[in-house]
Amino acid sequence: MELIILVIASRGKIYDSLVEKYWKHIINYVNFKFNNIKIYLLYGNCNIDNIDINKDNILHFKDIKENLEPGILLKTIKAFEYIDNKYKYDFILRTNLSSFFIIDNLIKLFNDFNKKMLYSGFIGNYKNKSKFCSGAAFFLSKDIIKYILSNNNKIKYNIPDDVYDRIKLTGYNVAHNWPHLQQMQVGNVDRDIDVCAVYQGILDNGNMDHQLRSDVLYTKHRNGAWKELEKIQDKYNIVKGQSSPQQFVEVMKRSKVGLSPFGMGELCYRDLELIQWGCLLIKPDMSKVITEPDFFKPMETYVSVKPDWSDLNETIEKVLANYKDYEYIIHNARQKVVEMYSYENVCMYWYNFFANMSGVENA
Repeated sequence: MELIILVIASRGKIYDSLVEKYWKHIINYVNFKFNNIKIYLLYGNCNIDNIDINKDNILHFKDIKENLEPGILLKTIKAFEYIDNKYKYDFILRTNLSSFFIIDNLIKLFNDFNKKMLYSGFIGNYKNKSKFCSGAAFFLSKDIIKYILSNNNKIKYNIPDDVYDRIKLTGYNVAHNWPHLQQMQVGNVDRDIDVCAVYQGILDNGNMDHQLRSDVLYTKHRNGAWKELEKIQDKYNIVKGQSSPQQFVEVMKRSKVGLSPFGMGELCYRDLELIQWGCLLIKPDMSKVITEPDFFKPMETYVSVKPDWSDLNETIEKVLANYKDYEYIIHNARQKVVEMYSYENVCMYWYNFFANMSGVENA
């Protein structure tokens, strides 16, 4: 009997650790001892160059985005197609990196399986209606694989309607976690720094910010603002780059304008920190973002610029030349943050959010 083991895989500190500490050894053991078992790790559009396992045990689907929905399903179907065209097999075991097996016991198990009409695994239950085999590990016989592939055009790769209806947009944002940001601080009366552009701009494994991937939405966007500011660096006192939290506070105290690019999302702690210390917030346009509370009102609580920074320097020059005319925005922003993020308003927002959902009791 021929068994193919397909393992849903991804990159990241935890996932890479599972590969290094478990799957690499299991793959080497299987490759050495068994000629009727083949293991493949299934990766999407991520870099696999530094993965320390035999590349013959990897299926790399560069056209599939690495995500839960629909990435896992897409990788599974693609792998089924690859295996069905390449191997004479009896069963496929579809599992993931966080599932662990005693291979010798696994062989005893699948040797007792029927070769036809097999769909086996740990039983899950959805809303007491639909029973299914958990994605942690399920067996499929070859005839079931062929049935799935012949009906591939009927597979829905989006979220089921009854699940989608249960997903609600809360608008929750990071400021809910940091009530101290409601406490307005007093900066310097005479602000000698024109622009504060202090933030993390490059992410790598040793970075102290988020320890997440560095990509276009983070590094390129944030560095783009710094590059634009270089064009007017000789004209204004601009502080940019990365700093410690203590140094950042000192710069904000002395700054007229604070620049806050997008981070891992559009809203950033820095938005509130700059307002807290009395800076005029300049930020990429937030009109397409739904958040709660929403204090982003152009020319009321912040000054908006284009996300590609094409009008950044022009905006800064206009603001600094007419700074007194923009001070009302600073006062408005500080007042709005204090009002909107009060404990009473936040609690009532969440109360009303749940009270307006069907099937939720409230007292």
